Amino acid sequence: MSQALVSQFDVGLFDLDGVCYLGAEAVPFAPEAISEAVTMGLKQAYVTNNASRSPAVVAAQLESLGIPAPADSVVNSAQVGSQMLAEHVASGSKILVLGAQALRDEVTARGLVVVDSADDNPAAVIQGFYPDANWTDLSEAALAIRAGALYVCTNLDATIPRERGLMVGNGSLARAIANSTGVEPLSAGKPEPEIFQIAAKLLNANRPFAIGDNLDTDIQGAVSANVPVLHVLTGLASARDICVAPIHQRPTYLADDLRCLLEPYPDTVVDGETIRVGNASARWTGEDFEVNGEQLTSSPVTLGLNSYRALAQAAWDAADSGVDSETLASALPNLTVSRDHGE
Repeated sequence: MSQALVSQFDVGLFDLDGVCYLGAEAVPFAPEAISEAVTMGLKQAYVTNNASRSPAVVAAQLESLGIPAPADSVVNSAQVGSQMLAEHVASGSKILVLGAQALRDEVTARGLVVVDSADDNPAAVIQGFYPDANWTDLSEAALAIRAGALYVCTNLDATIPRERGLMVGNGSLARAIANSTGVEPLSAGKPEPEIFQIAAKLLNANRPFAIGDNLDTDIQGAVSANVPVLHVLTGLASARDICVAPIHQRPTYLADDLRCLLEPYPDTVVDGETIRVGNASARWTGEDFEVNGEQLTSSPVTLGLNSYRALAQAAWDAADSGVDSETLASALPNLTVSRDHGE
């Protein structure tokens, strides 16, 4: 295939953390790659589980990093969550909001009334990522839910990537409320398919695809929405994680970073028991993996991009043929993917 990968699609649904930026810094190559993809005709939407900031604020940050982002290109889980509330409760209903001002504004925009106390008898509780949340806030939400309020979360991400590493995400805080009340929340964010479907609809997409780094949210969500998805290694999930991913978390395309948007994507060829991608090859022998004719050992290994793609497909095929996940995992060392390592 000689055309750039991005030329196959009309809309790209980009995740933010781990794909476009990490904290205050742009992910390497992201500004240049997205800008060029837009120049080539791709419409972009930035689809995020983070409900703590308004679309305009997120768009401004992206623009400051050199990433093209009109204000209406950002779709967050606060928008989807408030829409879910509007579909479940009557207009004018009271909603206890455990979240940032951006979430409160979205709820108000839906014709609902924001309250802060369970004593106000809210019809629903909505919880979004809110670093300032404390025991009192969580307990107030729990009281309302025990009294019968609908419980909605903007996302259930256990962690959120930052420059220093993985921090506590909204899903981890939601677990405290769920454990206290015995009520599991509805989720507006990834991996539920609605956020992808709404973003694609806003841009009148005919051939959308998603770009993400997190298997549990970005990849699983795109798969559930039946949207092709590109995984990049600039965020949460590692190359080894990809190789052992269950079928509902397997990306359509594998990349090291967003430069792959602008490059032709090679075909995957099944040659007997061997998977070939470009000039690279991999196979499961029944006991271990061979990549380009060499056995993988327990030592960490660096692979070229196509070797990684071939290995992942070989691992998936082995899993689908009945090889148990523990056996496959034990045969896979820690993997680094480098363009400087050939194919």
